Amino acid sequence: MWRKRMQDLSRAAGRPHVPLFAPVLFGVSAQIEAIDPQEMARDATRIRKNVGELRRMLKTDVVFCCAPGDAEAQAIGASVGEGIDGQLARHERIAASLEAVRQWQADASEPVVGAALQGPASLVEALRRAGATEDDESAFDRVGRGLAALARLFCEAGVHLLQWHETALPTEGQFDFWKGALGTAGNVARFHRVPPVLVMDTASAPAWPAQAVACPTLDQHAGPMPRPHGRAWSSDPAKWPALPGETASERLVTTVAEVPAQVDVAALLAEIRRATGR
Repeated sequence: MWRKRMQDLSRAAGRPHVPLFAPVLFGVSAQIEAIDPQEMARDATRIRKNVGELRRMLKTDVVFCCAPGDAEAQAIGASVGEGIDGQLARHERIAASLEAVRQWQADASEPVVGAALQGPASLVEALRRAGATEDDESAFDRVGRGLAALARLFCEAGVHLLQWHETALPTEGQFDFWKGALGTAGNVARFHRVPPVLVMDTASAPAWPAQAVACPTLDQHAGPMPRPHGRAWSSDPAKWPALPGETASERLVTTVAEVPAQVDVAALLAEIRRATGR
């Protein structure tokens, strides 16, 4: 059911329904083995076992194979010339995430598999902090091609949901280049019938571009939107409101950022029960 609904969302189709509850839970699952989240992120089997076990404990429907971090910028920054897909797929953490997705294909409970990655404006900012000197047009073109390659890799591995998480806003002069990068990556996702969801962890948000599925916070846009959209809640579970019902305009509810890895799992379960009424 949920996998079909995500396909509908990729086409801006389908009827309203109770939103898919998809908080970005990744590093917190490392508590199950009492290991460092970064260690888990480099091991596909540990990702699949720990994130999957946390999902079963919490009785949620989504597993994330990765959370936004520095892996995307490292991989895109190091890629040169042709064959970008293969170069990205060899990055240790990206390779582990992709293999975890493949392992989940055999899971009889059929979870919705998501990948949460940095968005193009955040990636351009990260690359410049690392010393990149391209102009805005070249930088966003590079990032757009990198995200499109990542989208293709994750979609072909079997994800059902892609999320671009922005912690930086494009400037007025960057806006069209930013939309172009979102469009390049989003077209690949939609070709595979996977919704490309845009989350903005910023005080304000620009006009939501059609190149991605908008996922505003209540502060950014409180009411319904012209096209099917999502909703972003705080990454602090204690601040979650109640999940909307069947007539909601939102098709999914996620978090503006990864839920912190140190959140107590028992407390997390209590907050999920409160928010979902389960």
